[in-house]
Amino acid sequence: RFCVAGVWQMTVVEHHDAPTLWREAEAFLSHDPANNTQILSSITRLLDRGAHCSERYFAVLESVPLGVVATVVGAAIRVDSKTLICSAMPTNAARFLGIFLRANDVPLAGVSGRSDLLSAFTKSFDVAHDIHSYRMLYQLTSEPNFGRAPGGLRAVTLADINLVIEWYRAFEIEAGITAVPAPLEQRVHMSILENTYSFWIHNGTPVAMAGARKLPASSARIGPVYTPPGLRGRGYAQAVTAAASLQVQNDGPRTVFLFTDAANPASNKTYQRIGFRHIADHAHWLFQSTPAR
Repeated sequence: RFCVAGVWQMTVVEHHDAPTLWREAEAFLSHDPANNTQILSSITRLLDRGAHCSERYFAVLESVPLGVVATVVGAAIRVDSKTLICSAMPTNAARFLGIFLRANDVPLAGVSGRSDLLSAFTKSFDVAHDIHSYRMLYQLTSEPNFGRAPGGLRAVTLADINLVIEWYRAFEIEAGITAVPAPLEQRVHMSILENTYSFWIHNGTPVAMAGARKLPASSARIGPVYTPPGLRGRGYAQAVTAAASLQVQNDGPRTVFLFTDAANPASNKTYQRIGFRHIADHAHWLFQSTPAR
């Protein structure tokens, strides 16, 4: 618990599973689906598939003196890579979360979230860190522009699994995705069963791939998006992303988000041509094994 000038009090509660955290934090997380899209993606996967590798679940609560009910002001999940995925939250909540996790010796490989909150969190978590990536959060703000690439969209099936594994492995290497315990083959298999992936097809051949996942709060998230190097520069990434953005709304309107690498101007221009607009800056920081103090 943490008090400031007797005005408010903060508490971090660790829940034993994703459904319990979701019951407590659903209204809070759904209020800002943009800045919470990453944690919404994580909690959706955990609700659908279940936990399997020591995931941990935290809610930050705030109450005023004599208050009967504490209010959720932040949430975080330590996923299977031991990366802490943080929701949007006040900076004082991020600082207190860092204090709590450090005091309770919660091991973390890294932390991911809105850039300003990571600064507050890491100052109180007090472990040396390196910057893994800066990411730009985009929101689709208009009817998606497909561009002029020939071809059309096709859903990925289990018959395509070998190609999807090959492309996803190349995407992870190129994007510098941190390693996770679950085998890639298992992750891809589950995602295909969940109708996550689509191909852009030209002359009967897959030329690009996009993932799209429906999320709570009438939102959705695109990713990964991958085109083999030899097929780039032909508009396939734009076409498959635009098509996937429409496909993921087949049950009704959704606000569609995606992350891009801030250091990749080509992909950022592609998404802007589709109709995505930059709305926030996020980052992923990696912790070193030796504490800063």
